[in-house]
Amino acid sequence: MTSDGRGRGIRQHAGLRWLLALLLSALVVSGASLGIFSRKEPATLPAPRSWPECSTSGPRTPAGHTTGLETAYDDSAGQNGQNVQGGQDGRDRSEDQDGSGDTTLVAVDDADGRAAFQVHATRAANLVSHFGPVHVIRTSAYRSGLLDRHRALVYLGTSAAQRLPAGLRGDVLAGRRPVLWMGGNIGTLTTADDFAHRYGWRWDGAGLAPRQTLGQPPVNQARVTGQGLDGVTGIRYKGALLSRTSAQGPVATFTILDPRRARALATAVTDDGRTRAWAVRSANLTYLAEVAVNADTDDDRFLATADLLFDLLAPGTPVRHRALVRLEDIGPQSDPDAVRAAGDTLAGLGVPFSFGVIPVYRGPLPDGPERATIRLRDRPELVRALVHLLDRGGTMILHGYTHQSDGPPNPTNGETGHDFEFFRTHFDARRRLVYDGPVPGDSASWMERRLDAAVAEIRAARLPVPRVFETPHYAASPTDYRVIARRFAARYDRGSYFMPGWEGRSPVSPYMDEHLAPYVIRDVYGSVVIPETLGMVELRPAGPDEGTTEAILAHARSQLVVRDNVASFFYHPFLGTEQLETVVNRMRAMGYRFVAPCEL
Repeated sequence: MTSDGRGRGIRQHAGLRWLLALLLSALVVSGASLGIFSRKEPATLPAPRSWPECSTSGPRTPAGHTTGLETAYDDSAGQNGQNVQGGQDGRDRSEDQDGSGDTTLVAVDDADGRAAFQVHATRAANLVSHFGPVHVIRTSAYRSGLLDRHRALVYLGTSAAQRLPAGLRGDVLAGRRPVLWMGGNIGTLTTADDFAHRYGWRWDGAGLAPRQTLGQPPVNQARVTGQGLDGVTGIRYKGALLSRTSAQGPVATFTILDPRRARALATAVTDDGRTRAWAVRSANLTYLAEVAVNADTDDDRFLATADLLFDLLAPGTPVRHRALVRLEDIGPQSDPDAVRAAGDTLAGLGVPFSFGVIPVYRGPLPDGPERATIRLRDRPELVRALVHLLDRGGTMILHGYTHQSDGPPNPTNGETGHDFEFFRTHFDARRRLVYDGPVPGDSASWMERRLDAAVAEIRAARLPVPRVFETPHYAASPTDYRVIARRFAARYDRGSYFMPGWEGRSPVSPYMDEHLAPYVIRDVYGSVVIPETLGMVELRPAGPDEGTTEAILAHARSQLVVRDNVASFFYHPFLGTEQLETVVNRMRAMGYRFVAPCEL
């Protein structure tokens, strides 16, 4: 918790979060390895058997998919998934697709270039995919009548330089379809007087909300004109104060709001207690003063957006708060007793759970030529512990093949659980984690072979083959993510997404964007994604705001503003069971119901 008594939300740069995770993993794996390899193991593996479907499966597959987004995530693109959208003439083909009545149209400003378009379009498309198919277009590609061929429009006004097509303005003003308008350019929809006549409110200044150029400080029309609300540190929504940093810049505000015709849905709150409307609904139009679609850059304001999408696309959805817990980094190095204890604790509480399994352990980089390699089949006692988890209602998740990559440190010592498997990384001179790019030799066929080897090891241990995959340290190339989407029914992680031009660059960190959603989605890679939204309990948290039970519970409390959310955390069995019980019991007291992934 911060000094003002509220959680910071779930905003944290991926590199910093995984630096903390790596330090924890080093202690967990090394500590769990002490003394257990010398134990006398049972002579044989458990006998093969059949398992209920929920033992290995994920949620029911959403029907949604995304079309129209630039083909950086398309299998037809280059080796690592990067390409430029369009045919031989270079023209954007997204404008040629009509969509259908059950598809949501997402229009994103493109005046600031491909990178800004793709980042915002990916974030929005991922969130909207929870509700069905999504069609993404550049704002400049909009043609008259396109909205009428879709169920609704989500517009992201990210650029003050964007010119709104006349067809877009006319279709929105016609009022035949619901519209969620985020950010800028509302002032160019029509004249101020006509807008006030139609909707019952006026915007302050030029009607431009803060816009942020990637890699640069926020730029805001209100700052230029001296108008708008500065010092905004939170968004009050459904009684919860969602976090926002004042460094994001001022928020465009409203000069007139007729409460008989326009309803304020959320309020911006400053550090000195001033308030202004932040989200307003009138007639067919819902307006958000900012583009808030991602936790990494928007603190947890995106939770308000995630909930308001229900009003737009599924207004009859009842309130329901579900939770998941995943036992983490269970491999041949793990202590069977600790694994059993964690599963027994959860089962004793009546809590379904999942557990991520690493089939092969590779020891740290040695001083000499020998290096330990231990497979699940070499640890019958641990395999029996995994069978025990399955018998106790656990869902088995495949967590990579070795959870490390052979070669130089990546970024620590090459040991399973410490290092990345599908992406190259290193620590800089200040011990900050830097993402360098795909591992050498990365390709679709390489990834297929690695997954084949992992599945073979699972079968050799006489365990059921999981249908859900968790990417080690949540990082892989677009090519790897596409292979995972083809091979597995679902992923259970936070996805990493890439801007155009990332290939051949080092470091890749500035071109990567981690995203999460507070419910099941089908992301732009094509995977059904089970959400992980709360992080983990750390052995030695760096501070009170991340990695503690209180931090996890604060995030879970904030996420209750989403009327049908899924809040999920993960936990290492090495840590014992006391903190595990604490988080589970207190989340239940908030109103969460723990479920298995197959129940989503």
